[in-house]
Amino acid sequence: MKEITLRQLEYFAAVAETQSVTEAAKRCNVSQAAVSLALAQLEEAVGATLAIRRRGKGMALTVEGQAVATRARQVAEQIADLAAAVDRVHGELSGRLVIGVFRTLAMHAIPPLVDWFTARHPQVELDFIEGAGPDIQEAMLAGRAQLCVLYEAQLMPDCSPELLMEAKRQVVFSPDHPLAAKDKVSLAELAQYPAIMIDEEPALQRTMAEFARAGVEPLVRWRSASVQAIHNVVGRNLAYSLLMQPSPLSPEGRPLVFRQLAGDVPSNAVLAALPAGVVRSALVNEALAALHAHWEK
Repeated sequence: MKEITLRQLEYFAAVAETQSVTEAAKRCNVSQAAVSLALAQLEEAVGATLAIRRRGKGMALTVEGQAVATRARQVAEQIADLAAAVDRVHGELSGRLVIGVFRTLAMHAIPPLVDWFTARHPQVELDFIEGAGPDIQEAMLAGRAQLCVLYEAQLMPDCSPELLMEAKRQVVFSPDHPLAAKDKVSLAELAQYPAIMIDEEPALQRTMAEFARAGVEPLVRWRSASVQAIHNVVGRNLAYSLLMQPSPLSPEGRPLVFRQLAGDVPSNAVLAALPAGVVRSALVNEALAALHAHWEK
């Protein structure tokens, strides 16, 4: 194998994250030609095509490219750690940190992370990728994010989990709903009333399967990918829903009540996911500290 340089890995990590030679060049403060040359040299050194240029659509990583991207990002982070070593002696961190967040967890995860880094490490460039569970993990494995926040049921095989909070789905009602006064509610009782369900997989699939195992079929009148929209519909007492994270009020300011499901309800913990086998950087460890502090309150 020919020599692989740190510069090649740094430029390739930027290409993997931005999916663009142009944007990678801006990120690294070099010319596009320098990034293209480094990519070509890296491909020659490893003996494989790492990225394919798509006209008008940027760069797409190959399978080999995705594998190299995760390691290249790790090396780039370690280089940044060396550059920030003096700052860390004084309690400061710097550099770029990208976190993938499952979209229904965004309103719970992003504000405390922004608060934490703004107060403690204002030199850190913090960014987020929001999306479905598989999408944010693919972005992480492709080198575009350092860690993800998601639910246990979404974890992919190539990712290593860290528990943030045990969680189970609860029923959310308006206080005026006929079942709102009960401490626990069965699926059979819920099946008699209209529902609005979260339109995300595997959540919707798991919900329908649990009703089927109970021998009943829910009256699903509406579906939405927006937790806020679901809160508003429930707050108007138009339906109930099943959600993971409690909230006392809808965005419209109407009260909500959360009740436990009767019976054996499976856990679906909130996790931080990292690429398996990758050494955690100081930035990643700090993000994990912020997430633990938030969910362990």
